[in-house]
Amino acid sequence: MTDHSDRPPHTAQRHEVANAVDGASVGVVVQAGRIDGGVQVTTGSVPGAETPRQLPVSGGLFVGRAAELDELGSLLRPPTAGQPRIVLLSGAAATGKTALAAFWGHRAAIHFPDGQLYVDLRGFGPDEPLSPLTVLSGFLRALGRSLAAESGPLEERAATFRTALSGRRVLVVLDNASSTDQVRPLLPGSATCAVVVTSRRKLSGLGVHHAVRTVALGVLGDAESRALLNAAIGEDRAAAEEESVGRLAAHCAGLPLALRIAAQRVAARPARSIASLVGELNGVGAGLDLFDADDDTRSTLRGVFSWSYRDLPAAVRGAFALLALHPGDTFDLPSAAALLGTSGAEAVRLLRRLSDSHLVDDAGGDRFAMHDLLRSYGRELHTAADPPAHGPQTHVHPNPNRHPHPHPLGGLYDYYLSMADEAGRVIMPYRHRFALATGGRPIPVEPPMASRADALRWMDAEWRTLVALCRLDDPVFDVRRWQLAYTLRDYFYLAKHLDGWSESHYLALAGCERIGDRRAEAMTRNNLGRALLEAGRTAEAARQYRLAHDRFAELGDEHGLSDSLANLASLHRRQGAHAEALDLQRRALDVYRRTGATRKVGITLRSMAKTETELGRTADATGHATEATTLFSALGLDLDLAQSAYTLGLARQRGGDEVSATRAYEQAIEFGRRAGSRYEEARALRQLGFLDAAAGRVDAARDRWQTSLELFTSLGAPDAGAVAALLAGLGDGRPGSGDGRPGSIGGVLAQQVEDPVVQDPGDLLVPGADGLG
Repeated sequence: MTDHSDRPPHTAQRHEVANAVDGASVGVVVQAGRIDGGVQVTTGSVPGAETPRQLPVSGGLFVGRAAELDELGSLLRPPTAGQPRIVLLSGAAATGKTALAAFWGHRAAIHFPDGQLYVDLRGFGPDEPLSPLTVLSGFLRALGRSLAAESGPLEERAATFRTALSGRRVLVVLDNASSTDQVRPLLPGSATCAVVVTSRRKLSGLGVHHAVRTVALGVLGDAESRALLNAAIGEDRAAAEEESVGRLAAHCAGLPLALRIAAQRVAARPARSIASLVGELNGVGAGLDLFDADDDTRSTLRGVFSWSYRDLPAAVRGAFALLALHPGDTFDLPSAAALLGTSGAEAVRLLRRLSDSHLVDDAGGDRFAMHDLLRSYGRELHTAADPPAHGPQTHVHPNPNRHPHPHPLGGLYDYYLSMADEAGRVIMPYRHRFALATGGRPIPVEPPMASRADALRWMDAEWRTLVALCRLDDPVFDVRRWQLAYTLRDYFYLAKHLDGWSESHYLALAGCERIGDRRAEAMTRNNLGRALLEAGRTAEAARQYRLAHDRFAELGDEHGLSDSLANLASLHRRQGAHAEALDLQRRALDVYRRTGATRKVGITLRSMAKTETELGRTADATGHATEATTLFSALGLDLDLAQSAYTLGLARQRGGDEVSATRAYEQAIEFGRRAGSRYEEARALRQLGFLDAAAGRVDAARDRWQTSLELFTSLGAPDAGAVAALLAGLGDGRPGSGDGRPGSIGGVLAQQVEDPVVQDPGDLLVPGADGLG
C-alpha cells in the first residue's frame, strides 16, 4: 500500500543594571544584569572558520564590457541607506553574464576581505532550480555556522545568514537566478556587503524593496567580437583573413560562448583557411531540431554547437552525450569513467578532447562541468539517439564492448553506490551492511579511501550528486535507491545535512513501496525518523518511528524492532518523558545483549545513563556509563569514548563526586582530541569550568570557559552564547552551579542538547549520537 503522506513536505520587567568591563577583552563579552533562557551570541567573524573564496575560475579570454564593468564598480562606492549594494546583470542566454561576474569579482576581491560567496542557482537548464533553503545551508556552512545550516525553516535560516554577514565585507554572487523569490532570501542585510545577481529575466520585483542597479547585458558588438576571435586565433592569422573573421563573428551573433567555441575550432586547424572553415558552419545542424527555431539565440548556438560536435570522433560524440546526463553540477574523472564505461586513461583522453573543444569545462580541483546550454544540447542529442525506453543506441558509445546496463546511468549508479558504501564502512565501521544491488560485479574504489578523512572528503564533494541520484524515479533504480539512502545516512548522521538526509529517505521510501520490500521500508523509515528528529520535526519523526516499529513487528525482526524502540526512547527523552524513555531503552538493551550487538549495547547504556541522570538515579547512571566506556575502549572507538566519558562526568557531578567528575571530563577531552572532535573538548571544558567556579577557583574557571567559548564559536555552535554569559556572570560574582541538571545554571538556562559532536575534517556536527539505524 502506498502511503501518499510520506511525500516530503513543501519544504520577545525591566531591571536597573550597571555593568562594566575593565581592561582588554578577548573574544566575546556579554554584559548582562539578568538572563532568563538561552543566550545566542553572534560575532562579525567566526574564529577558526576559513574565509570563503567561492568565485568560479575566471576562464579564458575576456574582452570588452567596459561600460558594464563601470556599472559593477558602483558596488565599491560607499554604501547608502543601510542596505546592501546590488547589481543585477540581466541578459539572454550565453551573453557572458557569469564570465563578467566572475571576472569582476576576482578583480574586486581585495575589497571584500571577509569572503566571496558564489552559487549557481540553476534557474535555467535541464535540472530543477536550487531552492533558497539549500543555498542558505551551503552559505552558512561556508561561514562557519554548521549547526544553523540545517536548522529551521527558510525564514529562520535567512535571518541567521543576515546575522552572520552583519558588519562584514562580503561579496555575494547569485548566478543564473530564475525569480525574485529565489533571490530575496539570499540577500544580506548589511550595507557592508555587495551582491551581484545574474539572470535571463529582468526580476522587476527585486527592486520593490531593494535598491537595485540593473545592467542589461546584450551581445558583443562587432569590434568586441572580432577582438575576441583575433586574440584566440592569433593576430597575424586573423589579419590575413579579416573578411572571413568578420563572417565568423556575424555567424556567432555576438554571443561569447559561441565565439569561444568557434575560435577554438579555427585555432585547432592552423593548416586550414578560415574561409573554408566558416563555409562548413553554413550547413551544419540543419537536420537537428534540438532548439526552438524561433529563438535566434538558441538557433545560433545550435549551429555553433553542432559545428563543434560534428567534427569530433564518434566515440567522443558519444561521451559528450552521456556526460550531459550526469546528475551532478560537477563531476570527477572516476565518475566520468564509470558513466562512460571506460578505463580511467580512456576517460582522460575523452575529457581532454571535449575540453579542447570547449564542450566540457575545467571546474578546478580535478573536477569538470558543463554549461547548462551544452548540457541541454547533449541530453537532447542522447534522447534523439537513444530513446527513453533504453533501446539500442544509434550513436557510438565510447566503449561499445562494455555497457551492460539497460539504463545509461546504470554504471554511474553502481559506481556511486559502491563508493558511498565503502565510505560508510570507513566512517561507521560497526553498522549493519548488506550485499549491494550492483549485479555482483566488482566496482573499483577510486579514489581509494585509506582513512576516515579520505572518506569524509569524498562524501563532502559528492553528497549532492548522491541525493540527485535518489531523485531518479525509474523502477530500475528502486533497490539501489533505498540502498544508497541507507549508506548516505552514515555521512548525514555526522555532517548534519538534514535537508539532503530527509529528501533522500523520502525518495527511497517511494522505491521501497513500489517494490514491496517491507524490511527496506522499515529501515528507511527508522533512519528518516532520525533526520526529522534532528530537524526538530518531532511529530513527523514519531510517526516514522512508529511505522518502522510496526513494519519490524510484522516481519518478526527483533533486531530492527529494538532499533526503533531505542529511537523512540530518544524522542521521549527530548520531550521530557524520561521514565518512558528508560523503559524502551531497557527493552532494546535486552535484545542487543542477547544478539551480541556490542556497539549498540554501548550506545544504549550511554543513553540510559543520560536518562537516569535526568531522573536523579546517579548510581545507576554511573554504572551504565562506566560499562559503556569499557565496551567502547575494547572496540577502539574514540568518539564514543569521549561521549561516554562526558556522560559519566555528568553522573558523577550530579552525584556530588567532583573528583571523579573532573577525571571523567579530562578523559572526555583526551578522547575528543584523539577523535578530532572540538565539540567534545569544548563541552568537557565547560563542565570543568563549572567545577572550578563552584570551588571558588575563578581564574581557572575563566580560563576553561574562555577556551570552551573559542571552540564553540569556531564551530558556529549555539552553546557559545551560554558560555559567554557564564563568563559575564563571573564578573558579576555569579558563577553558578553547573550540576548537570537542566534548569538555571549561573543565570543561564541550560539547553537539553543530545550529544552534539563535531568531528574533523569539515567541522562535522553530530547532534543526537544515540540514534540507531
